[in-house]
Amino acid sequence: MSGSSDGASAEAFSEALVDFVRAFGLLDPDRTPCGAPMPTAEAYALTVLRQGRLPQRVLGERLSLTKSTTSRLVDQLVARGWADRAPDPGDGRAQLVGLTEEGVRVAADVARRRADRLGRLLDRVPKARRPGVIRALRLLEEASREER
Repeated sequence: MSGSSDGASAEAFSEALVDFVRAFGLLDPDRTPCGAPMPTAEAYALTVLRQGRLPQRVLGERLSLTKSTTSRLVDQLVARGWADRAPDPGDGRAQLVGLTEEGVRVAADVARRRADRLGRLLDRVPKARRPGVIRALRLLEEASREER
């Protein structure tokens, strides 16, 4: 791929991806790209936890985070009053993580902001090209998972 002359070199891909990351706002450590006043990792965790209480290990797997990073992230959510931990009745060594009432409210706000921002972004992509954009994003996700 790196020697391609059709604009699909590793260098062209890298430049395009970095440009998108920067334009979308993924580099701001204190705000999500959709404008929520929190780190992106916290917003993703809230999104996952909207689906229900999970073992902390499963949360980390869904976010592709290490055990220690997941623990720090959950500590931050608990400190903000957005999540709580409870012993897993099925596994005495495991902790279940869930949203508090405040966490449910904040997670809903994050979901609304995300839907609004991504809807506006998709509206700027010509309708005929949208399926291709979505396929390309899925392909990149799959390739990224294979890389890990």
